[in-house]
Amino acid sequence: MTSRAISRLRFPFGKPGTSWQVLRNLSGTLFWILVCLCFGMGIIHYPMVAFAAARRGLLTWWEIVLPSLLPFFIFSELLMGLGFVTLLGAFMEPAMRPLFNLPGTSAFIIAVSYISGFPLCAILTSRIRHDQLCTREEGERLAAFTSNASPLFMMGAVSIGMYNNPALGPLIAGIHYSSNLLCGIVLKFMSRHQTINPKPANHARQGSKADLLLRVSRLREQSFGSLLGETVQKTTTTLLTIGGFITLFSVVIGIMEAAGWFNALIGILTPVVQALQVDPAMLRAFLHGLFEITIGINEASKSPGGLMQQLLVIEVLLAWNGLAIQAQVAGMMMGSDLRVLPYLLTRCLQVPLAAGIAYLATLLLPLQNYLAWPAMASRFTATWFPWVAGVYLSAGLVLALFIGCILSSWWRRLKNMIIIR
Repeated sequence: MTSRAISRLRFPFGKPGTSWQVLRNLSGTLFWILVCLCFGMGIIHYPMVAFAAARRGLLTWWEIVLPSLLPFFIFSELLMGLGFVTLLGAFMEPAMRPLFNLPGTSAFIIAVSYISGFPLCAILTSRIRHDQLCTREEGERLAAFTSNASPLFMMGAVSIGMYNNPALGPLIAGIHYSSNLLCGIVLKFMSRHQTINPKPANHARQGSKADLLLRVSRLREQSFGSLLGETVQKTTTTLLTIGGFITLFSVVIGIMEAAGWFNALIGILTPVVQALQVDPAMLRAFLHGLFEITIGINEASKSPGGLMQQLLVIEVLLAWNGLAIQAQVAGMMMGSDLRVLPYLLTRCLQVPLAAGIAYLATLLLPLQNYLAWPAMASRFTATWFPWVAGVYLSAGLVLALFIGCILSSWWRRLKNMIIIR
């Protein structure tokens, strides 16, 4: 049949191609209706399981997520409202363009990603996109590779709380952070070349840095007390939303476990895992971690497999983020025009990168030295170690970017002098 004959056919929903679009939308709607009905039937059929899972999710939010995100969220929002991020962007633009092809304001979000955790950087990226401090494509790339786990989680909850071994914390965090930075560099080469930044360039085109700070600071319009109250109110609402996502996925995992879905998947995949000489207990940890990384990593740390297998599973789950974290990131980006697809594709890129770096680390580093580390998981160590390590990581990154900014500025001046001569 020719294309002209096809164009003369009558479709039940209007123009050619419209029927497929309607069918696709209808099938997607029916699919999610079926998922919600199954979820509701699961809660009715397993009420005690759903209650226990919801309680576990709320405890995770209260004990881990809230204390790790609340101070940094308030701190970051205040700095953005006071104009510090725009001022930093004017300084860091020469360094961030060659490294990641991103505006200078992204340096603040990259630094925050090393002392906080997901989904805070997605929230801050949506903010700078709302303020037109980056383009849509830049914001999507920035949110994609700054989705880091917090040092409090990796060096506190995982290395000390689960392994009782503080030496594993820097190793786990180093592999996770390096794989994320590699994703940022890879995304730079896949991005369109950007030479002009939309709004920061307009801010900084005239006057000194002090004039720039005065122009962008919100203290011109409101008092600091009003800014602080607005920040706390916005932070509380966002953190409650994050708590809802965590509780929801905790209940989903509990119902799937009670209904036997995980056992069925494990039964199907066990022969493949055994052929690869991997402990079958790792499979259960991996499947749970696909939904919620805290549960998956905790099960991986308790599995009888060796430290190399545990480290590989942990890094893969940290790179994947878990469906619960992915839903939180998607929810935090809904108020902007940023798309979630680049973030999800970057997760698929970071998983093999993290696994490869973890495998090389297990080959090059003597893991028996980490196992022989004395147990120092006292309350004092668990309190200060993750925070200090995260501050050192972020401070080192900012210092490296600042040095790169200075060297880049000097190189441009030297090149201009040579051209003039």
